Amino acid sequence: GFFDAYEGENQWDAAFLSLLEQEAELEGRYYELMGGIEAEEPEEIYEACFDELAQLLAELVAKRQEIAAHMGYESYVNFAYDFYHYGDYTPGQAMELTKTIQRELVELYREVNAGDYWDPALTECSQNQMIRYVSGCAGEMGGYVEEAFELMRGKDLWDTEPGEYKLNASFEVFLPTYRVPFVFVNPTGTEYDKLTLAHEFGHFAHDFVCGGTYAGTDVSEVLSQGMEYLSLCYSSEDTGDLARMKAADSLCVYVEQAAYAAFEHQLYSLPREELTPENIRSLYEQVGLEFGFDSWDWDSRDFVMMTHYYTEPMYLISYVVSNDTAFQLYQLELAEPGKGLEKYREMLRSQETWFLTFVEDMGMVSPFSR
Repeated sequence: GFFDAYEGENQWDAAFLSLLEQEAELEGRYYELMGGIEAEEPEEIYEACFDELAQLLAELVAKRQEIAAHMGYESYVNFAYDFYHYGDYTPGQAMELTKTIQRELVELYREVNAGDYWDPALTECSQNQMIRYVSGCAGEMGGYVEEAFELMRGKDLWDTEPGEYKLNASFEVFLPTYRVPFVFVNPTGTEYDKLTLAHEFGHFAHDFVCGGTYAGTDVSEVLSQGMEYLSLCYSSEDTGDLARMKAADSLCVYVEQAAYAAFEHQLYSLPREELTPENIRSLYEQVGLEFGFDSWDWDSRDFVMMTHYYTEPMYLISYVVSNDTAFQLYQLELAEPGKGLEKYREMLRSQETWFLTFVEDMGMVSPFSR
């Protein structure tokens, strides 16, 4: 029966492949455009190419709507959830979650933005201080976590040097040829670097334990964000201010990423004739105001700076659902020291593809059931 699936109609026909190639060309234009920008300040970037970037997004949305229609889907949102993200929750569930967040958290979000929670982000932190923080946490957590850190440090499986010409990003990748993970961090020189390295080290530890994980995106993000939260409990340093900043950051993840996801869902429901730079900006401004973005130095043009809209459609909701589960680890640890770490060690061994199955197997609460 091996060849049965290859009989009959093949969805990867010439027309479908042609549409994907056209989408890839548009994405390539985005990279070329962003790579050619010499300005550094957002206002300079907007003046230089906002209209072009917004028009490019409109063309991408239209092309993706065409792809979804070709594949028999009523909307690109449903197509992307099925085809790219293999989610076991629906777009409807995701949007209900964003509505709950808007209803329950926006007022608190406004209050936090008016406070001093972000002051630690202004405190200087050297590369060595960043490494000592995560090293100390890993040592206290012990077991596979400590072993993973010793491998990362001992085999120099990281790049944590600050660099003016270095990619302004942080990530972890598994190198299959060598069968080891690798961490890349471009530190900012602030206290937040401690959490950034902890985040990427969480991915590293997951790949280390599994020998290269095949877990779903949402599941993997639980392990990285979970390491951030647990580091606050296992550091020998005074983490009071850092914990306050992380709490504010967690709130921002809920509200801002929910807003970005809600905007994206609505964007892909616009008729083709309404896909104009003006309408896209107007929609983004409307959603931003609904989620309290006017409580900070916000610009209704900043959607063109978000790479996910151009290259990773429908990914943004993953930050919300994974953060919700990772935060539960923190709650477990605070309620009974050692319990969050015990659950985290169990999670490190997971290769689960499906997020809700993972949540249920781990005895956690689904973000969609609150």
